[in-house]
Amino acid sequence: MTSNEHQQHKDENSLIIFFKVRGKMRATSFNGKTLEDLNDLFLTLFPEYNKDTLTPFIIKHRQTKTLYELDEISDLYPGCTLEMRKGSSDLITEGKKRQYVYTGFESDKIVVVMVGLPASGKTYISRKVRNLLNWMGVPAKVFTVGDYRRLRLGAKQPAEFFDPGNIDASRVRLHMAVAAIDDMMAWLNSGAQAGIFDATNLTTERRQLILSRCAREGIEKVIFVESFMTDKKKIETNMIENWKSSPDYEHHSQAEAVNHFRERLSYYEKEYVSIDKSDQLQFIKLFDVGKKIIANNITGYLPSRIMFLLMNLHLTPRPILLCRSGESEWEVLGRKGGDSELTAEGENFSHRLASWVDENSQNEEVTVWTSTFKRSIRTAQYIPHPKIHVKALDDLDRGEWQGLKREDILKKMPEEFGAHSDDKLGYRIPRGECYLDVIQRLESVILELERTKNTSLIVSHPAPLRCLYGYITGEPIEKFPYINIPLNTVISLLPTAYGCEVKTYKLM
Repeated sequence: MTSNEHQQHKDENSLIIFFKVRGKMRATSFNGKTLEDLNDLFLTLFPEYNKDTLTPFIIKHRQTKTLYELDEISDLYPGCTLEMRKGSSDLITEGKKRQYVYTGFESDKIVVVMVGLPASGKTYISRKVRNLLNWMGVPAKVFTVGDYRRLRLGAKQPAEFFDPGNIDASRVRLHMAVAAIDDMMAWLNSGAQAGIFDATNLTTERRQLILSRCAREGIEKVIFVESFMTDKKKIETNMIENWKSSPDYEHHSQAEAVNHFRERLSYYEKEYVSIDKSDQLQFIKLFDVGKKIIANNITGYLPSRIMFLLMNLHLTPRPILLCRSGESEWEVLGRKGGDSELTAEGENFSHRLASWVDENSQNEEVTVWTSTFKRSIRTAQYIPHPKIHVKALDDLDRGEWQGLKREDILKKMPEEFGAHSDDKLGYRIPRGECYLDVIQRLESVILELERTKNTSLIVSHPAPLRCLYGYITGEPIEKFPYINIPLNTVISLLPTAYGCEVKTYKLM
């Protein structure tokens, strides 16, 4: 085939489509085969976007004219218009009140203030509290004073910078703390409900400063969370974990980082004054993160949920593995829901998964969680580790859509299909569920995962796995329905103080 013939053949297989962005139309030709190809084409034409901020394209069905989110490349047709709408997650980034918020008994703003020496798990705890609150629909954000210091002064500061006797450095550190408090108040005044102030806050004066500022802003619910670390082995372990993940020690050897950390610790210990009941504060004291907990004057639903989370936390690093159940018979047919058996391909994957777990478990026990559906249980059947079958991990209830194909739903219930496509998080399928329902029923799973100290493998279905992935990585709930959970793949999530390490393993 000549180059001209090749180009002609290529053109014959191209579709003329239109992208609509901010009300403006742009025509182009598309000859790709996947949604990824379509995204790449869009990013070429609109470089101001990036892959992380893309939302699903909105397309009008060729026959029913129903608007829905494009999730299959075969739905494209000549002359179709693909609209890129501003994602709801952008509203969170801008600090505006998002659509899905906690609607429980309390609407008061809440500030969680961390207290404790370095290497006591404060930053890790802060992010866990944030993840829980965001998971519940409470817009929450962590304000880490160390980030302000690193941004404005750089990560490399001598240990003497943290000496309370160093007047100039103390003044600078106070300015960093005030800047973080200012930003937290701006966040709360923008419509958010929770702020988490992550710093040492070791003195009565510093804690009083935060209380006074909250009082001026009309915020009465201020919860202090003080973390004590008495186990010297755990302190050493936390120092090494800080060396691995903290930006402060990015270019240090382990020995250099630990020595620097110990010196910093000695300076902080000079001014440390623990919270006392006579301070008349609302506080929670954690000893060795999970070993012992003391609470004082903790009232209300949200503070109680935070305390319940803290009762189940620990600092032992361990991966949480997410795996979608193998290919099922209904999945091949394109039918929604159901409890069908695995296909031969799905059965093959179950063997591959067992081999992978055996090779990667390093002779350690792995707790295997499955849903109560056959395809989930069958996928995990060959794994020689303890198994727990949990109904909360069952797939999204498809209600009246059970057993139907997408085209069937479009023809029989076009308005319902369009409403679901427009709001996958909050729209409840007739006599079925929405993602918010799945989030609610997974809370017990979340707390049990936090409590478990060994590796957990969760073999479930796209909806619950997306929600769990979103919680563990700290994604806003609006993004949950669009998180990619591919078939025949294990996703490893390792939470750390400064984020979450994500690895994917394609087994087939």
